[in-house]
Amino acid sequence: MFKLRKDKKGFTLVEMILALAIICLLGTVIAGVCAQISSSFSTTYSIDDSADYAMLYARGFENSFLANTQGGGSAGKVWKWYVNDPKDGKSSVPTLRVITPDGVDSAVFEPKFIGNTTTSYKWSVRMFYKYDETNHVVKYRMFLKDNFSKTHYIYMYDGDFWIPRFEERAKYANVEGSREILISGDSMTQATFKNIYKYTDDEVNTIKKYLDKEYRSTIEYHWG
Repeated sequence: MFKLRKDKKGFTLVEMILALAIICLLGTVIAGVCAQISSSFSTTYSIDDSADYAMLYARGFENSFLANTQGGGSAGKVWKWYVNDPKDGKSSVPTLRVITPDGVDSAVFEPKFIGNTTTSYKWSVRMFYKYDETNHVVKYRMFLKDNFSKTHYIYMYDGDFWIPRFEERAKYANVEGSREILISGDSMTQATFKNIYKYTDDEVNTIKKYLDKEYRSTIEYHWG
């Protein structure tokens, strides 16, 4: 006759279910933590990437503007700086450009798009300018929209730099002709972003508190 041994150890069905429930719970927690880390990394990378890209435009604009406004030449000259829309066919990505007094429209620097023709460029850049005549300071504001992000993140950057006093320098250098800085083009308003730049209502609402109609999309340097 066989006898049952009651001292044999093992897992009951309830214990197995409880163990599986704990494992599933831990797996869910770990997956959530990993997702948060991945999202945090992606956001940090996008911020750093956008900051680097904005720096290209900022330094390119400042260097080009100062180089052209401090040089010599004949009176009656006009320079213009703006960021073009690739739809105009001048470049494959939004590019900072300058129109010289002889009418040549060229890139201050030109980022190269090396993806396939069906993929949009990563950053849509909009740049606006304002001139503080009292303090001789040029101000600029950039909006960078991340086209590769599912949420289409938009980043905003401000910058400014001081312009040496034109009239004083011209006087001591015996250079004739007045110098003037003007702004023109599209104003920084909700209507501009929605109707011209084709931002969605949600995107316009995101940036509306940073809009300032005193800024315009083109800055000009006139040597009278």
